[in-house]
Amino acid sequence: MPEIKEDTVTTFSTERLTLKVLSGEQAPLLQEYLLNNRTFHKPWEPTRDDAYYALDSCGKLLEFEQMAFENKTSLPFYLFEKNGQHIIGKASLTNIVYGPFQSCFLGYGLDAMHLHQGFMTEALKKILVLAFSTYGLHRVEANIMPRNAESRKLVQGLGFREEGLSTHYLQINGIWEDHLHYVLLNE
Repeated sequence: MPEIKEDTVTTFSTERLTLKVLSGEQAPLLQEYLLNNRTFHKPWEPTRDDAYYALDSCGKLLEFEQMAFENKTSLPFYLFEKNGQHIIGKASLTNIVYGPFQSCFLGYGLDAMHLHQGFMTEALKKILVLAFSTYGLHRVEANIMPRNAESRKLVQGLGFREEGLSTHYLQINGIWEDHLHYVLLNE
């Protein structure tokens, strides 16, 4: 495990964005983002019931993510435009494993109103620098449904290499979906 100060920074900036690890008290921000994008995100996520969108559930999710961040097993960043007050997306490195593996999974999503503006590319470039330089990871993996051409283009543009197809990999919107497996190595 890398040497990371106990007072690990929870906010980072890029040219146009602020990336933040949120606390449970900020549940209303998450709830607003999830509700605003419920229909838009539905084809790309597991089936969600109404309880998932409840304020209490949002607070518990943020508390869980904050604990994982503190334990250095996740980088759960919410994206805000500079000086913005609303979440416009999320990008996370999860299941961070150290030792000889030094790997993690990449996940991300954007608000429907903020597509095609380069925000996710900008955020992921910053997060990948953190993964490789600060956290000392060797491998970042992304699994993407073959029909999600925009997401595939995004990771390919960041230098990810396709390694193969995982059949019936994740249950998305009630269906076991195939996923293409992409990897970016810290050479």
